[in-house]
Amino acid sequence: MNGPSYLKLAARPEGREAVHQEDVGYFFINNFLLSRIDSDMPSDLAEYDEDVNVYTAALLSGVVSGREDLLRADLVSPRDADVFARVQDSKDQRYRYRVYKANADFLYVSLGVFSEASTGLDPMRASDGEANRLTGRGKSYYQFASAYAERLYGSKAGITEVMDKLSRNFEAYTKVMTWMSGEYLNLVRRLSEGEVFHIERQAQERFEDEHRRSTWNALLDGYVDWQKTHARDARRRLARAARELKRIDPSFSLKVFREKWGPPRRG
Repeated sequence: MNGPSYLKLAARPEGREAVHQEDVGYFFINNFLLSRIDSDMPSDLAEYDEDVNVYTAALLSGVVSGREDLLRADLVSPRDADVFARVQDSKDQRYRYRVYKANADFLYVSLGVFSEASTGLDPMRASDGEANRLTGRGKSYYQFASAYAERLYGSKAGITEVMDKLSRNFEAYTKVMTWMSGEYLNLVRRLSEGEVFHIERQAQERFEDEHRRSTWNALLDGYVDWQKTHARDARRRLARAARELKRIDPSFSLKVFREKWGPPRRG
């Protein structure tokens, strides 16, 4: 997408050597542990959860180093309905797991690192109702990610347990990350309201562009399959893609599409 980039977490300052991944990971896990102590939530307080510390540090270090992209347009959307629509369009359990995990991670970092900066964007954004809604989405996404991870990797797999703990204790871990953001990262003071707005708008625009392309691809694939087989499943996929395109672009018409691209009618 054209336009300025307001936040380049992975950019390297001029004249400085690249930061090793190990150094970044140590920085985040050390500060997350300190923040847990400051927040009266030390590790293993109610259950073993040092794995959550490692996961959180790896997630943040991946974002900073550029290894992780929280704004992946093919997976992440700020709108709940779009997330579920994307999942419903696929029967691939691994893909569903990736969608739920990516959106949960996006909310985890967004609420934890940028929550205080975001409150200056719109007074309504700081309301308890909005915070509870976003928190509920994060908990649900991690819960779904845990369920699919269990199917893919087993109930005793490390990632399954981490997703489950993040779902059950989402508010607590977000609180720790918020403390770390303000006390150790100082990101809130570095970001202006305009920069936060640009980040969120960029996420939505990137998703909408990618979602529009993928929906058109689904429509074309469904139409080709239906023309070849006239199978009921192909017709359902075609109708579902057409409804989604109509929602995205009210000017879209399946009838016009078929008249333009369908086989010529016999006279």
